[in-house]
Amino acid sequence: MSSLARSSSRLPVWLLLSGILLVALNLRPVITAVGPVLPVIGDELGLGSAALGVLAAVPIVAFAVVSPVVHPLARRFGVERTVLVSLVVLALGTLLRSAPGPATNLWIGTALVGATVAVGNVLLPVVVKKDFPLRVPATTAWYVATQSVFAAIASGVAVPLAAVGGWELALGVWAAPVALALAVWVPRLRAARVRTSAPVAAHHSGSTDGPATAGPAATPGGAATGDRTEPVAAGDAPRRRRGSVYRHRLAWLVAAYMGLQSTVFYSLLNWLPSVEQDLGVDPVTAGWHLFAFQAVAIVGNLAVPSLMRVGGDQRLAATVVPGLVLVAMVGVWLAPGLLWVWIVLIGLGTGSAFVVALSLVGLRAADPATASQLSAMSQALGYGLAAAGLVLAGVLRGVTGPGATVLLLVGVVAVVQLLVGLRVGRSRTLHV
Repeated sequence: MSSLARSSSRLPVWLLLSGILLVALNLRPVITAVGPVLPVIGDELGLGSAALGVLAAVPIVAFAVVSPVVHPLARRFGVERTVLVSLVVLALGTLLRSAPGPATNLWIGTALVGATVAVGNVLLPVVVKKDFPLRVPATTAWYVATQSVFAAIASGVAVPLAAVGGWELALGVWAAPVALALAVWVPRLRAARVRTSAPVAAHHSGSTDGPATAGPAATPGGAATGDRTEPVAAGDAPRRRRGSVYRHRLAWLVAAYMGLQSTVFYSLLNWLPSVEQDLGVDPVTAGWHLFAFQAVAIVGNLAVPSLMRVGGDQRLAATVVPGLVLVAMVGVWLAPGLLWVWIVLIGLGTGSAFVVALSLVGLRAADPATASQLSAMSQALGYGLAAAGLVLAGVLRGVTGPGATVLLLVGVVAVVQLLVGLRVGRSRTLHV
């Protein structure tokens, strides 16, 4: 068992896995707790639908802006130290967002939360590749499932907590698990210092017991392409790159698919409770519906890899999953009495689409260096598109008033995602 964690520097496997899971736990509740209490925030602070749309978009904008600079930071300061600092700032941002005082606290705290979650999004695959190089898919499945579970819990308890202590409590309570993650992460920082000061043993490809490459040398490209791909040394990657993924149509298709599925997910995450309340659903039930939507997404996470193997390429999976969302949007509009059916379809569609989008990065990249570039591009442009979609949804709601009009926008995005899926799902690879 200990051979599975090559970069542990004698840290026990349970501590390594606990650190990964606790960091993952903290990357979603700070985002998903907002949607159910968005109407309350608007009422108390006097924010209209357009302003609430911008507020919901702030973390996604931060994802797009911060993601490209995370790896340079990790190469400069080390993966462990970068994650540790991001956890500290995440706790501070979460508390500031809920602190009494001017509305500026809410906006600045939300921006800090988005920036630090972006760090975790980018670096967790690197940590998994370092600590469990022979168990990348299994470890990734564990941390994605952990994210989904606590994201769902945050949505479900947000309104009950707000009834006790206001929206400030519903959002601020999620600073507590960050403290726990910090406590578990500190030993890793000490171990990293030991590895840095110790003589570096030669790395032998294929060995299961030798030391892993140091933190900055691991890239998401190694993580994205599977267990048999070794991490690329930080100093080697720039010399091997001969071009930019931005010049290739296939890269833009991958980024578009990532952005479209993110637009669907975050639009529903933030606006579905408000739409349900417009349709007569009470706020507590609407919050639990959001819980169910994300809980069902776990099933989609686990089921879609089998669908991606059907037909010899990924076209079926890349088109079926936005099709589920499209059916659900039409269903909510025409048959709101069957809301639970549409919630299940939303969960299956969005949960599956996230796995498809992440998998396409590795499947379409011919090598780790290309995968690293493609990952950065797809996250930056994808989250930028999602942020624009959130703002547009808020503006649309402000113009049309309460009702299910926002779902029309989500349905249109799902149609475009389906069309992009037909092209990006073809089996091709990109090399730069």
